[in-house]
Amino acid sequence: MAAFDLQEQEQIAELKAWWAKWGVAVIIAVVAALVGYFGNMGYRAWQKSQGTAAAQAYMAVEAAELAKDPVKLRAAADAMVKAHSGHALTARAMLQAAKAAFEANKLDEAKTALEWVAANAKEDAVIDLARLRLAAVLMDQKQFDAAAKMVDTAKADSFAGLFAEARGDALALKGDAAGAKSAYQFALTKLEKEAPNRELVETKLSALGA
Repeated sequence: MAAFDLQEQEQIAELKAWWAKWGVAVIIAVVAALVGYFGNMGYRAWQKSQGTAAAQAYMAVEAAELAKDPVKLRAAADAMVKAHSGHALTARAMLQAAKAAFEANKLDEAKTALEWVAANAKEDAVIDLARLRLAAVLMDQKQFDAAAKMVDTAKADSFAGLFAEARGDALALKGDAAGAKSAYQFALTKLEKEAPNRELVETKLSALGA
């Protein structure tokens, strides 16, 4: 890794401190609204299918989520994987299990749930959502190279900006200021002007001296 001057080292240190306090929470907040959207997609897919059994199984997932019981939620999601692995609702169940595990600080459990979604979901956007969240978990585990690779290329173009931002976060945390700047700049070319995280990306670039 190329040596940095003192000012750049301080900028990277500031970004690392910011990530430690806000990073994962911001990523989750940015994509939270997408979960409901993809949930509706899954529900519509179920309506068009003969998925009555899957829908009934999913009710156990929702009940565990309402009860804030991550253990039961994961068990219900795993049961859906065994019985309805190809159903759209199963991918959503595993996303919910991952979120609950993360909130309970069970990062390894969150990781395995997200890996399942990334490998088995049918819709590109759902796969990208899982990969984005998985990158956040990997960054929390300080696996920065793995996190950057996870968000290398989005399947759905609508995720390109979010992927680039997450890749920039991983590279910045690794200490690769040049790579982070490049990723953030690319993110700005993909994010809509009204995107809620556009200003945040600009702030990150500024923190790196760009």
